[in-house]
Amino acid sequence: MNREALFIERAGQVGVTVIAVGTLDEAVERAVELCRERRVQRAALWDAPEMAPIRAGLRAEGVEILDPRGSFETLAHAEIGITGADWGVAETGTIVLASGPGQPQAASLLPPLHLAVLRADRIVPDLATLLELCGPLPSALVFITGPSRSADIGLVPVLGAHGPTAVTVLLVAG
Repeated sequence: MNREALFIERAGQVGVTVIAVGTLDEAVERAVELCRERRVQRAALWDAPEMAPIRAGLRAEGVEILDPRGSFETLAHAEIGITGADWGVAETGTIVLASGPGQPQAASLLPPLHLAVLRADRIVPDLATLLELCGPLPSALVFITGPSRSADIGLVPVLGAHGPTAVTVLLVAG
């Protein structure tokens, strides 16, 4: 099984919805479509060049774009957080995000839905390979393996206790 197929399988097993698209333009269309279907009014997007087409598409739909560097209280009002993903780990279905200026962790953690855009050529087979390729690690590296879940209290599973209740990845082919 190739890396992409394994990533899709494993991500599905941990509750991540993966939508395979052929181009970045298709990813933009699907992001806008997803927000339209969910009647999203406010979105938190990373302030990164690759997010510009998604930002423009959502603004055209009348979606308010929240500044990702805003306060937690502001970002908590977003119905969706949209980020890039620096890497995908096929073995676990994990997406990996390096946060930094304009790319805060909060955009992937506070809204109930996290939508990440991942290029298929950024999928590595396992964590060891990722660490070899990363070189010097950034100050904050976020590993996301499915929606937030916890069973801390009374062993009752709860979704969204420490993050989003849903994670969707737009997987852009080669």
